[in-house]
Amino acid sequence: MDRQPATGAFFDDSLWPLLIVRLVGQLSHAQFEAYLERMRSYLLRGERHLFIMDTSQSRSTSVDGKRRLQADWMDANEALLREWRLGTAFVIRSPFLGLAMRAFLHAKPLVTPYVVVSNLHEAAAWAAGRFEEAGLPLQAGLIREHFGLRVSRLEHSAR
Repeated sequence: MDRQPATGAFFDDSLWPLLIVRLVGQLSHAQFEAYLERMRSYLLRGERHLFIMDTSQSRSTSVDGKRRLQADWMDANEALLREWRLGTAFVIRSPFLGLAMRAFLHAKPLVTPYVVVSNLHEAAAWAAGRFEEAGLPLQAGLIREHFGLRVSRLEHSAR
């Protein structure tokens, strides 16, 4: 059985058009660039989708250089994000990462709806609500079934 490396960005598109990326450990500059490149490849599919970034296993203590890369990437891909990204849910358990994310989003707001939550189930519930809002009830139902969810207050708050 193959073991995953201790650090990296692990992509799960098995529930497409829901894309879940788990950031594990502390990504190097090269790993972060590879993550951004792969994120662009999903935008270039030309399909509406939602993105969940799960940082619950991340240990980021060096975000300054990555913040600049992320902001530049967002600028370069703004039109694609507006057209194809239905929203982003950030799963952030760490108070430090939560503070860093809020500071980043204050300095560089997203061009699509977003939410910051503390666990994957909350993120999935929000994503299901966004799919409903976008007129994609089948996708919403699949997400709810996969995660064992019902319509929640968090979903309604996205509307």
